[in-house]
Amino acid sequence: MTLGILPCHSVNITVRNSADKICIYADMMINFTVQYQTITNKTRNATLQVPDDVITNGSFCGNESSMPLLKISFGKSYEHYWSISFTNTTSSYKGHELTFAYNISDKDTFPDAKEEGIKVVLQNDTMDYVPLNEIYRCNSVDVIYVSEVFQIFWNVHLQAFVDNGTISTKEFVCKADISSTTAAPTTAAHTTTPAANTTTPAANATTVPVTTTAPTSSPPVKPDTGNYNVTGKGGDICLLATVGLQLSYSSSTNKTDTRILNINPNLTQASGSCNESGRAVLTLTDGGKFVEFTFAINNSSNKFFLKEVKVNVTDPDPFSGGNDSLNYWQASVGSSYMCNKEQRIVVTENITLSTFSLQVQPFSVTKGNFSKAQECSMDDDSMLIPIIVGAALAGLILIVVIAYIIGRRRSYVGYQTL
Repeated sequence: MTLGILPCHSVNITVRNSADKICIYADMMINFTVQYQTITNKTRNATLQVPDDVITNGSFCGNESSMPLLKISFGKSYEHYWSISFTNTTSSYKGHELTFAYNISDKDTFPDAKEEGIKVVLQNDTMDYVPLNEIYRCNSVDVIYVSEVFQIFWNVHLQAFVDNGTISTKEFVCKADISSTTAAPTTAAHTTTPAANTTTPAANATTVPVTTTAPTSSPPVKPDTGNYNVTGKGGDICLLATVGLQLSYSSSTNKTDTRILNINPNLTQASGSCNESGRAVLTLTDGGKFVEFTFAINNSSNKFFLKEVKVNVTDPDPFSGGNDSLNYWQASVGSSYMCNKEQRIVVTENITLSTFSLQVQPFSVTKGNFSKAQECSMDDDSMLIPIIVGAALAGLILIVVIAYIIGRRRSYVGYQTL
């Protein structure tokens, strides 16, 4: 099962106010991949590409009581849409909420789908605060995953609260573009001049075809250790994780194309959810690399364990997979699990995760600190000394027995009758 960046168009859109002045500008590339169940209870992927005949009905510049909104509708009957709302301070702005709605009754896009109707996915935007009168630029691949939907963005140029209808030429570059050691996707030269026939929000937006090439990366070394956490509804930390993470995957059965990628904690965004009744999720997104861990509780033993891992890679090679029947990292609820040495988790026959300096606690976190750790067997040296002593004693006993047998034989020979 693979998914990721497919050839598509760069969507160039402007939203204008009643004075016909631009208030929102966007030029970006977007793909959506939806995982859904068929009538035979199989999981399939459907990839939705944003075409060149989108409409922007519902977009508006905002006012004192409503946030600005950019809305893109697409599909045969424009039954699918994506939107982003914006919030601002006196000196900056940022994306506020992402909404993606798709019609799973569209049999061309979702053949044999078990469900029907419109499904809506909401997600708080992870965009940094951008100074007013600057355009946000992020060429790096960004993957947002929620509710079985991958939202994949790259080559993004975006500006809200455009001053006096003039799109800024000053760019605010995202952290991934600044810090990444990989080559950025190759794009056509970006200009902030809107297409000649861009219109009011109710009219069709225009698109400009752009091709991309995937970044390449250097062979990884041992990954750096990152510290991650998830905050619950009350604002308190409910999940803690410290880990160096390395991903190994292959799209072929003979594994001749195996790739090894490190998760860079300096570029990684952590998100997730906590449910003290028995489920916790940690999601790590590092540019085009996405790893999600789901933890569960065994009620009979009152121990938590790693139940599911999902992996999605869009850069450098599109790939995805997962396993929801795992049983790793067991420890009592109220404690943490620790394994300092390298530990390899076989997710599927084509996906392996290697962890280094791991400590994780998905439940019952107190005051934002790890509880007492239960160590993995590889870290436990408490049995080493007894094993060595036992082996030494066994060797000593063997030597005594051999010496005794030899002595007995010599004594027997000495007393033979002449």
